[in-house]
Amino acid sequence: MSRLVIKYRDEDSQKSSWGCVASGCTFLRQGNAQLERALKHATTCKILQADHVELWRQAIQESGDNSLGARLKKDLAAEDIPMEVEPPMKRLRAQNTLNMADLRETGKRVKEEARQLFQDKVDHVIMRLICVRGLVPHVIESPEWKELMGLLSDSYHPTSATTFADKHIPREAVYVREKQIKALRMINNLTLTFDGNTTRKPHSVYTVHATTPSRETYFLDAHEASDERHTTQWVTDKLLKTIRSVGEGNWGATCSDSTNVTKAGRRELVSIVGTMLDFCDAVHHLHNTIGDINKLPKLKFLMSMLKGIIKYFSKSTYSTTILRKERNLAGDDEPVKALEKIGKTRFGTYWTAANALDPCLPHIRNLVVAKSIKFKNTKIQGMFMNRASGKYSKFEQSILQYITIVAPIIRALWSLEAAHANASDVFIFWLAIIATLNDLFSKGPNVTGVPVSLTCEVTAIINKRYHEFFTNEVYFVAFTLDPRYPNSDFLKKPTANATTIVIPALSQRTGQRTPLPYPHAYTRVKDFLKEKLQKDLAHYVANPDSVLATSIFKVLSAAEVASGLRHQLKAFWHGEWPFNQQVKDGNPLAWWESLQDHPHARVLAHLAIKIFSVLVNSMPDERTNSTITWFNSPTRGSQNAQTLVDMIQIGQCRQVPEHRRERATGCPNWQRR
Repeated sequence: MSRLVIKYRDEDSQKSSWGCVASGCTFLRQGNAQLERALKHATTCKILQADHVELWRQAIQESGDNSLGARLKKDLAAEDIPMEVEPPMKRLRAQNTLNMADLRETGKRVKEEARQLFQDKVDHVIMRLICVRGLVPHVIESPEWKELMGLLSDSYHPTSATTFADKHIPREAVYVREKQIKALRMINNLTLTFDGNTTRKPHSVYTVHATTPSRETYFLDAHEASDERHTTQWVTDKLLKTIRSVGEGNWGATCSDSTNVTKAGRRELVSIVGTMLDFCDAVHHLHNTIGDINKLPKLKFLMSMLKGIIKYFSKSTYSTTILRKERNLAGDDEPVKALEKIGKTRFGTYWTAANALDPCLPHIRNLVVAKSIKFKNTKIQGMFMNRASGKYSKFEQSILQYITIVAPIIRALWSLEAAHANASDVFIFWLAIIATLNDLFSKGPNVTGVPVSLTCEVTAIINKRYHEFFTNEVYFVAFTLDPRYPNSDFLKKPTANATTIVIPALSQRTGQRTPLPYPHAYTRVKDFLKEKLQKDLAHYVANPDSVLATSIFKVLSAAEVASGLRHQLKAFWHGEWPFNQQVKDGNPLAWWESLQDHPHARVLAHLAIKIFSVLVNSMPDERTNSTITWFNSPTRGSQNAQTLVDMIQIGQCRQVPEHRRERATGCPNWQRR
């Protein structure tokens, strides 16, 4: 501990204090230094990590090795090792009596070791209750808790909340992080996702997650710097630190929402780590598309009335109760559903609120006319009371139009929230959105009731968001490489004047030279894959011992890799062997993985596996931020960011035992009607 802290003593007041040994670190505490608190700071001190790397690593090692999880693992492993039976000692002639003192001492030591193991097991369960189930730490300081522990066992000595906060939780978090990094170093094609959040204190935090191809998610880091500006350079530097703690060659992509800083940070990141793909979060982009529709002037009346009605019922339990009774008395076929509040962070919250309100409108009007409920907002009250004004009919028609227009977007959004969604799914669902809206608008205003002006405005928003999102060719490439969707079902055939590409090899089916179908699409795919292959090859040349060293680059020369991509892509484009296998369980990643060792498919499979392995949304960060909000309630608003991070990292790791996890393997599906 003496190497981690500097001790101070005020000559005037004779008071002691201590601080971090790293120069430039402003951490300072009153009183005498304690090992638990010194380690708690040292393991998270960025200045110590930068200036005293070896000392920081020793603090990490000390903290992790003495965590509850590490001690329990060691003790339980020791219990499985059979004890060696020593041969009986030869009795000496001078020994007339048995020495009981040594036996008593040994018995006391064994008993104390067993009690300490029991203490660690109970403390570990209590720590999981705190980090997984949200047990408030101050509860374990209460007399009732201590009474309960005493009734359960005399062998357990209640541990204080301070010990959990300063010792057990920080050390366990270090242990969990080291285990995660060790596991991730053995996995390729990881996805890095990140997002920002603010606690109640307030502290500003950027969460960083790693997701494996099998969609296991690890909460790796939370970079807190409330006293610094979160510029593009700051975000890039923090993300690079996380990436390099695992290894640059292990990462396949990065994904986040598209604020100015996060978008620029992603672009800077992929320019430094060339093996990574750049993904804009598909879910956030669809949410923003719905947000643009909500802001249209023609929907201003609808949005204003919708918010007013929902706000009234969210604050009036009496009105909500009699509305539920009214719907029950009406004998609706569908079960009575609660109205949905309009939240600030929920995706598509206006649509869910409108969809829940729509079947309730006739009942609300009956209750207003019967004077059972009365809105304080005179515009809303007048709309329901005065049937002749036409405002009620206008509102009813507007809410139905809004639900119909936004429905394909919100349903695509919900589907793409799935952990196994891939880049091809994003492209397919956007095509489905556009096709659905095109069918709707082509029926004309006389059938749909949607004004032509609103149709044009919605179409302009969809086109703008589509072109904005699909500047990245990875989605189109993934779509064309997806064995679930034959290109002939979607791509247009070239016109008579279009240039065609003739391949020199003979077709296996006809024995003749045939033109390459869909040449423009083929060129787009070839150029994209060629660029990515060059970057992977350059990374291997610079890092021959990286994870990529075990792949195709170890057994093939650069010329063979380039030739392999050219011939294999053409064979795939024609649907020839070995690319003519059926897809099992609708899983394109598994289909490509079955070809990764095939000599006539492995180069193209290497690129396709990366594209289908990575995550296309930042839902891990959304879930973690929701947990932060849950832990950081108003009554616990004084928590610092590192405490929250430690608790959530432990909670996410310990929530479900590994041997009981059941992982879904399917991808989102869409159906043509």
